[in-house]
Amino acid sequence: MPKKYTEEERRNIRLALMKAGGDCLLRYGVRRTTVDELVHLADIPKGTFYLFYPHKEALFLDMIRRYQDDVDTLYPAMLAELDENHIVTSLTDVFMRITMMFYERGLYRFLDNAELDVVLRKYGDDEKVDIGKRMDTMLHGLFSYFAIEDEDDIRSFRAGYEALLYMLLSYDRIHDNEKALRFLIRGLVLQMVE
Repeated sequence: MPKKYTEEERRNIRLALMKAGGDCLLRYGVRRTTVDELVHLADIPKGTFYLFYPHKEALFLDMIRRYQDDVDTLYPAMLAELDENHIVTSLTDVFMRITMMFYERGLYRFLDNAELDVVLRKYGDDEKVDIGKRMDTMLHGLFSYFAIEDEDDIRSFRAGYEALLYMLLSYDRIHDNEKALRFLIRGLVLQMVE
């Protein structure tokens, strides 16, 4: 009979699995990550993993959704605290924080469609469309906050931001990577607020 966990234990196990998933994404990517490695890093029995997720792809999909939920929760609060006297710097900080969360959780690996396809192979195209729609909604909300309502401008800013995200695939190979990323984000922000 499976072990019963309290709500707190379930939350802690899920957090440990999320951290293990992020560590594995950073080290190996999706394809080379195994359930054995995930449970080793989370320090849980293998059977416990399967109480939470039917397969590793479900964990990674949950990680993507949780990132999107976190951003949906965080960015309105961050935008509300923007310093109007230093709007470019403040907005650059917002985008840096969102981008670094994406990087530190290992989710940048999903910019490689082959990696994302490994996760979604168990689900179908609807999940990929849902992930894309949620990202569109979040970015649309960010850009419309600045009264950017022209759909062509929104698409352009989104494309610019996505291009910045692709830099993360080579982030560790870039000299002064954080300064370079901040510089590029600041350029996008300057275009956005002009």
